[in-house]
Amino acid sequence: MDVSPLLRLPVELRRLIYCYVLPHTTTFDVRLQRPPDPAPKAEFNLTFVRQRNGDGGWRMQKTSPRTDRESGNDIVWLRGGTSLLAVNRQIHEEAADMLYGSNIFVVDVTFDTINFRYRWRTANNLTPNRAYQFLDHFSQRNLLRIKNYVVNVESVDDYTGMIKYNHGGRGLPAGIRRRVQELVDLLVVAPQLHRLQLHLIDGAISRVKFPSGRVHRVQDESNFSQTQTVLLPFRALYGVRKAQVTGVSEAYAESLERHMVAQREHRTLERGQVGI
Repeated sequence: MDVSPLLRLPVELRRLIYCYVLPHTTTFDVRLQRPPDPAPKAEFNLTFVRQRNGDGGWRMQKTSPRTDRESGNDIVWLRGGTSLLAVNRQIHEEAADMLYGSNIFVVDVTFDTINFRYRWRTANNLTPNRAYQFLDHFSQRNLLRIKNYVVNVESVDDYTGMIKYNHGGRGLPAGIRRRVQELVDLLVVAPQLHRLQLHLIDGAISRVKFPSGRVHRVQDESNFSQTQTVLLPFRALYGVRKAQVTGVSEAYAESLERHMVAQREHRTLERGQVGI
C-alpha cells in the first residue's frame, strides 16, 4: 500500500505544514484603511436609562465597554490553499481539524439570518468582507469542528424592525431569540468550545452627548431589560473554556458567563439543589 510521503513525517511537523498552507485567521489593525486623522470614537461604557417612574429622571447603568458597534472586526483571514485536504482521508481529517478548530469564526445573528462574516486581507492591506449563510455554507461535520467564535446578536427596536423586517411588537425579540436558539442548538452539541465572545448590538437606543462631552447610550428602562432576553438560549451552553459577554449590564454578563463556563456535572448538581 502506497503511503503519502507527508504521512511519514512526525505529527508536529505535519501540523506546522498545515499552518503555512491552510487559510488561517489573525488580528489586523483595521485603522490602516482609515484616514490619517480619524474622528474620535464615541464612548459606550455607560448607559443612561430613562426611567418612566418617579421623577422621570435618569438611572446610570454600567455596561461592558465596547468601542465598536460590532465585535470581530479585527479578525481577518489570511488566504491559503485547501488542495491539501484532497490528498487522502487521514491528512484531510488532520488538516480539517486544524482549519476549523484553530481559527476564529465571526457570526452575525439578526432577525432573519445567521451569517458567517468572512473578512480577508488583500495585498494592499484592505479588508473586504462577504457574508455566507453560516448553517448552510458549511457541512454539519465541519461546523462541529469549530471551537472559537465571535458572535454578534442584533436586537432592534420596533421602528427599525418594521422598516427592515416588516415585523414589530413582542414578536420581534421572540423572533431574534428563535434565531439565537438555532445557533445554540449547534453549539450545545459541539464537542469542545474554547472561546466564545458574545456581543449584543442594541438597536433600540439613541446616542446623546452629555455635558461631560462623552456620548452615551440612552434608552427606556423597559427596553433595556427586554433586549437582553434574546441571549437567554446561551444559558444552555456549558464547559466553554473562555466566555465573554458584552453589550449588556455587568450583572447579566457575569451571570451568563458563569453559566457557559460551568461544567456539566456542576450544572446538573445546581439543578438538583434547586429542585429540592
